[in-house]
Amino acid sequence: MRRLHLLVEGQTEETVVGDLFRPYLERQGWIVTLSILVTKRPAGGGAFRGGVGGWPKMRREVQLLLHGGFDLVTTLLDYYGFPSDAPGMADRPSAGPYERVAHVERALATDVGSSRFLPNLVLHETETWVLAAANELADVLGDKSIAADLHQMINNAGGVELVNDGVLTAPSKRLLQRCPAYRKTLDGPLAISALGLPELRVRCRRLDAWLTTIESIPS
Repeated sequence: MRRLHLLVEGQTEETVVGDLFRPYLERQGWIVTLSILVTKRPAGGGAFRGGVGGWPKMRREVQLLLHGGFDLVTTLLDYYGFPSDAPGMADRPSAGPYERVAHVERALATDVGSSRFLPNLVLHETETWVLAAANELADVLGDKSIAADLHQMINNAGGVELVNDGVLTAPSKRLLQRCPAYRKTLDGPLAISALGLPELRVRCRRLDAWLTTIESIPS
């Protein structure tokens, strides 16, 4: 059995991995473990988890995991708000979001320098997947009008993964503007799980490409 470890950004991602990705990847022959990114280690022990700090700390955490003997270490981190000191961020090409995020991922892989590391940044953040599950979120929140509003938002952006990374217009910000009662760590995972992984892959090509890459790794 092959061992895969996912380094995730927070509790929402942890829940989605447990509900959707882990069962699927285990059926593909992986032993799946995960951890939440450590953002700060205070004096005296312990650690704060969740969110993203600077790249040097993140890089050390990736390297520690690689030393743990995993066959593959991959990430589930938001492109929105990714550290500006990370490789590839300062010299992103003047291109569309897909090209820009792929450029950063290639730079991260080069910097870590291990064939067992597969960087994966969610375009633009995990709440993108909640937007993809607009109908299901409307059911979770008991308000059918939410779905129509979110679908219009997606259409205006040109696609669910293209809802942008502005400080006030990122997917998480838009969700809270439209749904003030939205609970990130509960309602989001419920909606995504209700949509299901096969349909989520259809609607989010970046997610599909990431899973396809994992699937293509020989056993």
